[in-house]
Amino acid sequence: MQNKKLLASIVCGALLSAGISASDIKQGGTLNVPIITTGFVENFNPYTSKDVFHGIMFEPLMVFNNMTGETNFRLAESATYSDDLKTITVKLRDGLKWSDGEPLDASDVVFSFVLTKNSPAFDLKGIWSGGNLQSVEAKDGNTVVFTLAEPDSTFIWNLEKYHIVPQHKWSGVENLTTFTNPDPVGSGPMTTVKFLKSQQMELCRNPNYYLEGRPYLDCVSFRSYNDNSQIQPALMKGEIDWGSNFIADIESTFVARDKANNHFWYPANDAIHLYLNTKEAPFSDLRVRQALSMALDRDLIVDIAAYGYPTANFNAGGIGELYETNINKDISKKYSHLTEFNQKKAKALLDEAGLKDVDGDGYREKADGSPLAFDIEVVNGWTDWIQVVQMVTEFYDEVGIKSAIKTVDWAVYDKNLKESNYDVAINWSMVATNPIIAYQEYFSSSRVGKGWHAGHGVNDPNIDALIDSFGKTGSAEEQKEILDKLQAFTAENMPFIPLFSNPTWFQYSTKKVDGWPTKENPYVQPVWYDGGKRVIILNNLHLK
Repeated sequence: MQNKKLLASIVCGALLSAGISASDIKQGGTLNVPIITTGFVENFNPYTSKDVFHGIMFEPLMVFNNMTGETNFRLAESATYSDDLKTITVKLRDGLKWSDGEPLDASDVVFSFVLTKNSPAFDLKGIWSGGNLQSVEAKDGNTVVFTLAEPDSTFIWNLEKYHIVPQHKWSGVENLTTFTNPDPVGSGPMTTVKFLKSQQMELCRNPNYYLEGRPYLDCVSFRSYNDNSQIQPALMKGEIDWGSNFIADIESTFVARDKANNHFWYPANDAIHLYLNTKEAPFSDLRVRQALSMALDRDLIVDIAAYGYPTANFNAGGIGELYETNINKDISKKYSHLTEFNQKKAKALLDEAGLKDVDGDGYREKADGSPLAFDIEVVNGWTDWIQVVQMVTEFYDEVGIKSAIKTVDWAVYDKNLKESNYDVAINWSMVATNPIIAYQEYFSSSRVGKGWHAGHGVNDPNIDALIDSFGKTGSAEEQKEILDKLQAFTAENMPFIPLFSNPTWFQYSTKKVDGWPTKENPYVQPVWYDGGKRVIILNNLHLK
């Protein structure tokens, strides 16, 4: 039965860099990484600091490694489901300590999860609001038991996303949402704040880290940049070692400057969509949503706006190249006309929907004669997506639709997506162990108002039940049938328009630091913005 027993080898303790033994590794050195932000402030609360500290200052219980299919246990040494899929027993490693030397045990884990129940804003995956989690209890100093009301073989995937925080430091805090966690205590590889300035922050090694000899590096230096356009020259000049952002013409602007040390690897990542607010006209009309999809030349958008790095996504079923093995080819073919570049058909659908150019100015009006115009929201500084949206508006212009780019700060974007306060927004999809998590984020009613992907307005109690049924079975065949139905539902309702499968943006320099994941040694998906993947990489990086 899938996930009944999670017994994986602890690969995090083994050096994954090919041809290097642990005895050859030099301790020391600083890793320089870019962060797109207006500046750093003294806030070490992992829930209110854009998740910068997960996997660095705060170690996850485990990491579900979608690149290898393994479970990389971290603070936990094992996790086991009961036969009825209603109980998960997590065993912690022996002798864990916080960075201040205090013991880290099961009571800290229980405290950390109950904290998210009492502070719903921190319930990142809705484990409490979803209603299934009944209790989290410590059976002894090393054993934590999660009790569910209903069987759910997928529930365990949520656990890696929650921050384990020290009870002895956090238990007396009155308002956790405004708590900045001064003088932080953590469990990750880098917990010592060496210095913090507006444009730079440096975290250094945890003196009580649970993996002997790790991290190999002394420190991680975060450098503040306003947007991708500032990161590119910093990479070119060797100011940063690890890039996780779009870089224009990477071969000539970065690799060619130092072919021996400048590298990139772009494995498949999330599917990028245009999310439509179906609660508002004209997006409430399915014909309009279909027309907006058919109006786009995805190949041209990828080649010109994204330099050919992504893969155009013609699957209307909601998932892209990352989950290629899960895509039902028959369903994708059945709805392939919805992603075909066909402006003639797009115009006909818009006419059918009553959106016509009445006054002859070249742009369509709504049925009541009022102007048809809308914004497409994107984060200020996300230069690659801004270029994509620019091309999208040009294609819409060709079918008589007036649209415009609306750039906003991250905080506004985050709020608007969760509150459905947008016309159209370019947004990603969930990267997870299994695509059922992506569908949960798209459609589960419990995620509305909490996630970035569920604000489009297409919800159905039957789909809620279908998604929930996935975790009640361990049959791969039954789970495939559920995923097939969800793909068909997505294509039939088109709450978002597929654009392309994003690459995993990953540029790295081996001039000073080595141990990186590569195409030849793909030990983890190289994602900086995922704390679990980040900590695995940090534990393997070392001076060259």
